[in-house]
Amino acid sequence: MNYQAHDILTGQAQPRAELWRTGIGVLILVAGTLVLTAVWVMAVPLFGPPGPGRLIPGETPTGMIWILASFLCPLVMLALVMRTLHGRTLGSLIGPLPLAGQQFLRVLPVPLGVLGLALILPSPGGHDLVANLPLSAWLVWLGPALLLLVVQVGTEELIFRGYLQSQLAARVRSPLVWLVLPSLVFAVLHFDATAGANRWLIVGVTGLFSLCVADLTARAGTLGPAMALHLVNNFGSLMLVGAMGPMQGLALYVVPVDMSDPVLRPALVAEALLIIIMWLGARIVLRR
Repeated sequence: MNYQAHDILTGQAQPRAELWRTGIGVLILVAGTLVLTAVWVMAVPLFGPPGPGRLIPGETPTGMIWILASFLCPLVMLALVMRTLHGRTLGSLIGPLPLAGQQFLRVLPVPLGVLGLALILPSPGGHDLVANLPLSAWLVWLGPALLLLVVQVGTEELIFRGYLQSQLAARVRSPLVWLVLPSLVFAVLHFDATAGANRWLIVGVTGLFSLCVADLTARAGTLGPAMALHLVNNFGSLMLVGAMGPMQGLALYVVPVDMSDPVLRPALVAEALLIIIMWLGARIVLRR
């Protein structure tokens, strides 16, 4: 496996890559995020009209904005961990910014093409899509939603590929550790008990996606390709065609099927195949 470029990221991590240091960093990151998120949730009633459903707010555009903005909490904690424990900045987790930007733009057409393919495939169970937001309202929300989507995706990439993967790779040679372990954690954090019998299939598809972007990060030496795939993936699932439920607030259309419905299983398998296509396409682009 051609992972020589990964030295760009692991070299930054090497001076303070002790496993105990990374472990303490993870504990501080988790604990601090929980505290800041609790404060964030308590602040929700201070804004907008009161209502019993506001603390589970993702079914409305405003609620989804709140959810996406809450990723500023782990981002702040990660910056604190990097500065105090590792003597580094958040930018050092990305890799050289000019190279990351170049790779992002080179890879971006691949997930966009796959998203276009996904949009023309039959919907789960053959159900017609249901309009969720009027186009005019969706366009009003598009700007702030895209900005906060970058925050959400960027925070996840900085934590799992930029921090955990690079720190582990700086200490452990085997990709079975630094590729697989962060991807497993990422997948398990997407466990959704409300998805019924589909919950582990969703975790598996999420884990596959995480492994693919982890591999691309190691091959590219920056977070650029992972950001391209992750951003387009989340834009498609959160803002274009979403699942009906607590995260549908910013979607233009929704699939009128509950996440626990068995009819979703073929669609989840198809999603896994599309992820593999994205990954292979991105690898081809990066080789040029």
